[in-house]
Amino acid sequence: MKKLLSLFCLFTLLTAFTCENEPLDSDVDLETGDTNLDLIGTWDLVEFSTTLGNEMDFAGQIITSDLDVYSTETNYILEFTANTFTTNGNYSYNASVVVDGVEFSNEPYTLDNVSGNGSYSTNGNEMTVDGQFFEFSFEGEMDSSALEGEQTATFELSEDGQTLTFTQNEIVVTDDAATGTTVTSNVQGSSVWVRQ
Repeated sequence: MKKLLSLFCLFTLLTAFTCENEPLDSDVDLETGDTNLDLIGTWDLVEFSTTLGNEMDFAGQIITSDLDVYSTETNYILEFTANTFTTNGNYSYNASVVVDGVEFSNEPYTLDNVSGNGSYSTNGNEMTVDGQFFEFSFEGEMDSSALEGEQTATFELSEDGQTLTFTQNEIVVTDDAATGTTVTSNVQGSSVWVRQ
């Protein structure tokens, strides 16, 4: 049962960052309508956090879980070109998991030599990303496959163009007909970056 809960918690952690629905408010270039120009350059990660509340209905049995992830140390950069991005560095975070009211895990994690890349496009304050910004591990296991592929996010760029903020606030319902499982997730998250 502990392994099942571990995998469920890992799935919910990856889901929280998969959507990359990290809203950012954008400063659109009114002449071209192209926000990509405002993003080009190197950004240092300041902090990230995600709170994920889940309710899983598995064959009539309801399991609730709450995941709270927040950065503790960051040395991680995100570099945008006109339509691609790369990431590299390291970061530490704490992940607290509570299942049915009982604390299941409250662990610090550190990931070194993390790198990623992909492409992106913007439309107003929405960003579509094909690739991944982050990797995560849970109880020593790492699987970034859920973080890959195309995702859409909302973003905000500060008036002076020096701070980029992604935020997420959504409810996601996932049905698996094969297992008869329904998962309802309430995701709230953010990451803050500053221009180098």
